[in-house]
Amino acid sequence: MAFFLAVANRKGGVGKSTISVMLAQAFAIWGNKRVLMIDLDSQCNASLILIGGQGWRDARNADKTIADFFYDLFDGIPAKPRDYLQPNVGDVADATGKAPRLALLPGSLLLEDIQGELFVRQAKESSNPEIVANRVRGRIENLLRRYGASYDLVVLDCPPGLSLAALAALKTADKVIVPFKPDYVSQLAVDRIALLIEDKGTLDALGAVPHDQRRYTCLANGVRNSGKDRNLIEEIGLFHPMLETRMPQKDSIANAFDWEPGLRSLEKKYGDGLADMRKLYTEVAPMLEQAAEAKLQAANQ
Repeated sequence: MAFFLAVANRKGGVGKSTISVMLAQAFAIWGNKRVLMIDLDSQCNASLILIGGQGWRDARNADKTIADFFYDLFDGIPAKPRDYLQPNVGDVADATGKAPRLALLPGSLLLEDIQGELFVRQAKESSNPEIVANRVRGRIENLLRRYGASYDLVVLDCPPGLSLAALAALKTADKVIVPFKPDYVSQLAVDRIALLIEDKGTLDALGAVPHDQRRYTCLANGVRNSGKDRNLIEEIGLFHPMLETRMPQKDSIANAFDWEPGLRSLEKKYGDGLADMRKLYTEVAPMLEQAAEAKLQAANQ
């Protein structure tokens, strides 16, 4: 039974894709897990990090992207979900020098268009837009869950907006990590997505939920060594659950975005950012293990 981990924020440019890939590679290599990355962002950054530009173009030309997966299987045609996946992706090696057990459902520039087409298709059955939207979101959620039996961890790299796919991912996720840059716009964006995740109408209602009972936790990313950044992080942490790990602003982490042909070690890919990646993994791993155990116990009751 897979654990679904979403990486999401209403705001773009906060490093969601980089954090998603870091966690996917960490769990595949250090955690020895079977990991699937699902790229829900039409910018396709996670896909570009993992298979490069040519690999992504090949997947697009072969109709093996997330847009194709949703479009083909939405009405229940007998296609196999695994046929849309790219196995053993990334340009890093595990301890044995081999590619880790990390698969990718590539992103697509057409995902938003496909969602609109699916909405129009369902609108023929109902004139109520809310019913139609909920129906489309629910079917997308079911499609995402079809990968649950084959992997230990499914990482959902979410787009910054509120597409039906993004809402389905937030509903599917057992845990949501919300990366943010320490600025005042991010503070508002964290508030907004937290309300969605916890299904609360107001910040007062959200504040009544204890931090350890919320499905999300925040991650400060791109942190500079400044008092302003520290103060903003502490301010957000007063209201929202927060990881102790703070990902610094480093060229080595930014440069790890670039895919290279062939396999290399994590040390070569992330440089002096590897220690920060290790710290993030070390903090997140127990959270996922505990949540996975609780999920299993609930399923057995």
